[in-house]
Parts: sequence; C-alpha cells; structure tokens
Amino acid sequence: MIQIVPAFLVESEKEFEKNLRAVENDCSLIQVDVLDGTLFNNTSWFDPRAIGALKTNVEIEIHLMVENPLPIIEAFKQHVPTFKRAIVHAEMHRQLGSVVSHIKDILGLEAGVAINPETPLHEIEEVLHLIDQLTIMAVHPGHQGQAFGDAEHIGDSEIILQKIVAARAHRADLPLEIDGGVTRLLIGPLIRAGINRICLGSLLFGSPNPRATLKELNEHITL
Repeated sequence: MIQIVPAFLVESEKEFEKNLRAVENDCSLIQVDVLDGTLFNNTSWFDPRAIGALKTNVEIEIHLMVENPLPIIEAFKQHVPTFKRAIVHAEMHRQLGSVVSHIKDILGLEAGVAINPETPLHEIEEVLHLIDQLTIMAVHPGHQGQAFGDAEHIGDSEIILQKIVAARAHRADLPLEIDGGVTRLLIGPLIRAGINRICLGSLLFGSPNPRATLKELNEHITL
C-alpha cells in the first residue's frame, strides 16, 4: 500500500493543531519533525505533552533530527497515545544499533532510520535487518521547501531514485519512506522505484487548502 504521510515541521502549538485538524480525517499517519539544533541547524516545536493533549486518532511517527533521541522518544511514549514509530538519523554520533535496539526492545516501539542524501546505504548495513522503516532523505534536513535532490551535497536527484531501488533490492519487505522536496510529478517515479510512504510538507501545507490537496493526492496514488 502507498501512503501519503503529512509532515509537521512547525514553530508553535497553534500551527501544529491547525495542520492536524486539516488532514487528520484523510490520513492514517502523520510525521512530527523534531529538531533541537544539536544535529542540524534548525529547531522546531514538538512538545509531546501538548501533542498528546490534542486528542486525535491518527497515528504518529517522529523524525528525530537530534543527537540524543532517546529522552524525546520516551516523553512521546509517555504522553502521546497514538505514537507508533521513532525514526533516528544515521548521522547522529551515537551507536545506531544500540539506539534501534532500545527503541524496539525496551520501549516496544517501531524503529526507523533516516539517511541523508549523501549517506550511502552501506553505512547502515548493521541495522537494515532490524529496522521497521528506512526513511530516505531527498533534501538535507532542517527546512521545508527545498528542492528534491539536494544539489548542494549530491548534485543529482537521480541518485535518490537509485538509492531507493538499491534499498528495495537489499530488503524487499522493508517499508521505504521518502522525505523532502516531493512534487506531484515525482510521485509516480518514486512509487515505481519502490517507495511505500511519501512524506509531504510544503506540497500540502503550502497549498491554499491542505485538506483538498491531500484528498486529491490520495486519489492520485490509488489510480
């Protein structure tokens, strides 16, 4: 199944709730972007207690663009009833296998790993058989609205598609998620390359009517 995942990179609780109410009836999963300035040069609003108090049936995954993800994951587990999956970055300066094992075995959550455009798949071979999702970044993390392909770091969007194909070949059953710079025209090629989940931020929330845009895109992927 192909799934559109609205991505929340917000600056306030008000913005978060506005986005949530716009899409919650037309999706089963949202992604909350968590930035604290330690791993990438940006911050976001991600208060787990406030998010948990908003009351929604939509499942939540968190994309942790931070150096020390476990305390944040534990707070989300405590306060957010629909919290399902934690995605940590391969580029953090911590032992990736240990963090993944803690998420799965100690906290009882699904564990995902995100890799930057310039990070090769072989750097995460130790955990590819353990994780519940691989999130392939098509932009360098930290800001919405960037162009697909991250020209500054890799110079060619085709490399992203090749990485998706390689990941699918390596582990056929692994859910693959794409994050960053996705346009309507890219959705078809991404699905053909092997993507299951498509994170959308600017394409949804930069539109005049996020609810209508999400409905349209959901119809598009089922054709």
